[in-house]
Amino acid sequence: QLENFLGQAAAVAGDKPVVVTKFILNAKEIEFDGVAADGLIQNYAIGEHLENAGVHSGDATVILPAQKLYVKTIRHVKKYAALIAKNLNISGPFNIQFMAKGNEVQVIECNLRASRTFPFVSKTLNANFISLATQIMCGMKVKPYRISLLDIDYVCVKAPMFSFTRLRGADPKLGVEMSSTGEVACFGVNAHDAFLKSLLSTGFKLPSKTMNILLSIA
Repeated sequence: QLENFLGQAAAVAGDKPVVVTKFILNAKEIEFDGVAADGLIQNYAIGEHLENAGVHSGDATVILPAQKLYVKTIRHVKKYAALIAKNLNISGPFNIQFMAKGNEVQVIECNLRASRTFPFVSKTLNANFISLATQIMCGMKVKPYRISLLDIDYVCVKAPMFSFTRLRGADPKLGVEMSSTGEVACFGVNAHDAFLKSLLSTGFKLPSKTMNILLSIA
């Protein structure tokens, strides 16, 4: 089968490489949003996905500030992000998606643009990343925001909204292709509080004590 696919690929475009991908199980996806000037990061935010890597970032539940990342993992993420920003000489907004398993960190992709999490990050950290990035792209001198995660006594969670019940024949299974039709973010005193609030904001109904709950590992 592999020989057949490689033969077909060579017949279509012999000068194009064949990419072979590997799916890594039980890995965590990490969201890095940053603003750089001449390759030097001015401000950044690191959020973690609640779901395992493999779910599209638009469908994922994102927790900010990250709550369950190893210190070594965070150091790797910051180091790799700084190297990418420097080597691409980025001036403006950028987003990097990392995958971590244990303390092994790999880059999924880097987007030289403002991601959908930029407003979420700006609101959570009370720092306007877009304004900072715009000033940099206009050639203005900027002063980075002073952000201390130790002083943040709350957590913000972004939850996706879906329309599966409104679309006949829609497959509710999540994957690498985006399926959500909206997002909502809520603040809480901890990750559990913020997560519950964000779920309720999407229209999720909490079961009462008189209702049965079906748990499945399928």
